[in-house]
Amino acid sequence: MNEVLFKIADAFEARPQRPRDETWLPNGFTRILEAITEYTDVNEATLWAATLLLSVMERGGSCLPLEFIATLIETKRLPDGLKNLSVEEWKDLLIGDAYGDGKEIVRPLVVHDGRLYFDRYLRLERDIARRLMLPLGQGATPEPSSWTQIIDEVFGTDENSKLQREAALNLFKNRVAILAGGPGTGKTFTVAKMLIALHRSTGGRATVKLCAPTGKAAQRIKESLSKAVEDFDPSIAAEIIEGLQPTTIHKLLRITPLAARRHRSNPLHVDFVICDETSMVDLVLLNELLRSISEDTRILLVGDPNQLQSVDVGSVMTDLVEATKSGLPGTTLDYVHRVLDDENASTSSRAVMLEFFSHIRHDRIPEALAILERGDDALKHVAFSGSDEMGDGGENVTGTILARAKQLVVFGEGAAERSDWTPVLDSTMVLAAQHRGPLSRTWWVEKISELVGFREGAVPAFVGLPVLVTSTDHSNGVTNGDTGLIIRDTDGRPVYIPSTLQSSEVSDNAMAGALPPTAIHNWQPWYAMTIHKSQGSEFDNVIVSITPGTRLLSKELLYTAVTRAKKTVTIIGLYDDIEKALNSPAKRFSGLSNIFENVYLIDM
Repeated sequence: MNEVLFKIADAFEARPQRPRDETWLPNGFTRILEAITEYTDVNEATLWAATLLLSVMERGGSCLPLEFIATLIETKRLPDGLKNLSVEEWKDLLIGDAYGDGKEIVRPLVVHDGRLYFDRYLRLERDIARRLMLPLGQGATPEPSSWTQIIDEVFGTDENSKLQREAALNLFKNRVAILAGGPGTGKTFTVAKMLIALHRSTGGRATVKLCAPTGKAAQRIKESLSKAVEDFDPSIAAEIIEGLQPTTIHKLLRITPLAARRHRSNPLHVDFVICDETSMVDLVLLNELLRSISEDTRILLVGDPNQLQSVDVGSVMTDLVEATKSGLPGTTLDYVHRVLDDENASTSSRAVMLEFFSHIRHDRIPEALAILERGDDALKHVAFSGSDEMGDGGENVTGTILARAKQLVVFGEGAAERSDWTPVLDSTMVLAAQHRGPLSRTWWVEKISELVGFREGAVPAFVGLPVLVTSTDHSNGVTNGDTGLIIRDTDGRPVYIPSTLQSSEVSDNAMAGALPPTAIHNWQPWYAMTIHKSQGSEFDNVIVSITPGTRLLSKELLYTAVTRAKKTVTIIGLYDDIEKALNSPAKRFSGLSNIFENVYLIDM
């Protein structure tokens, strides 16, 4: 078998100069295959198929459907005798002591329903499917008698709010429910009205916990919900907002490096848990969330299935929405109530963005490209040449980004009201498709750093530097995804102030919440960020920057980037790359929705 493992490593291991549009596995991946060879009758087909499964998981899939093996670009690396096998031929080969049944017999691999799994992930999907179906416990808060009447008062009865109203009416009926929709369809507004209705119907006694996968997403949902509640019902807004303390899922469940999961004997007891940005949640974290919450707690999972999926294994939001077709309670909002968060935006600009988003969501790619080519104040394309030069409009883009950077330096030095710098942080942002290369995150950081005089060092000590935290540090109270600004304190020393700090807490006499730059161990200059890290964030003006020829392009990547914008979007890159992105939906293989359907039908 050593010779086979050597051939597999030679065919799949990541090495310099290999094509960037294919998936390669990290050095040492064959150790997983070595563990499989410890079983007595492992054949070569099993090792090659397990390697294909690792490639699928590297892209976020949880399983390898045998019917799609022939379509994978990596299949061409297999020996000739394995490249064109039928599903039945694969089933005949994928047998032996290395295979369990996913139930009593626990072995590394499982073939289930025409899919090859590592045993752990089949069990994960099964566990999630069962937990999604668990009935409410006897101790769950009963539906208030006034619930329907209050929902009518809060949501109204017009046709455009029909789906939102239905989602709210069903809130008390199930343990788990899904609320899906694209930007502007009213997900946040629906949740805000639910909170108002809960407050009115229970006299403020209902306990609610809000969470999201990242600290940035949690902070944004708090800001969005606070504004929506205040706009709709100022009389009780302060009381509701005071109880809103969104946090990350990990903090909610008290998961730390020392405690990887919550003890089952100590489940979370609240009336409702609402999880936003569920598209960013992977299979492991979703299972942990479901298993850690009391059976008396209702769970609402909110998200956009068209956005990028989690960086780890799973296509959770897509699978959950698909499972609603098989009986999982849920609502998908499709009527767009807003496109731009700007009272001064023209009606035509709103219509342009509405069309663009709608065309992408519904795979009308030629129509979306036509809108981009036509251009508008709210949506522009800036060309990019092979000589690293931007076309018409490029200077304006650079000027806008530079103006933000210079304004933050002024704020950091204290020459302006410090209560103004938080909106500037979120005013304009470059969202790059990748870390390195032309138009990448580092390309923009180097460009802006040179213009403002910032020189990157071991610690973020440059006054006026916007900072993105890239790793959670519990000892200093910072979370992966947190943002902030380096300002000069009253003694003239640079300090880090998180953007989550309320303006009233920052003054010349008190630096509550400030940290020395040496406390920020893992960070990036926040002049630009990758599209993946932008999930859960919103900016007034978004500049989407696409490195020519990047292999990371997908429809979901571009969709996620443009939907971070509240006012305007500018896409910089080769037209061919943009067209390729829109025509390349990211496909993750998963069996969760099928397993849910089977479990649902069995248990009915």
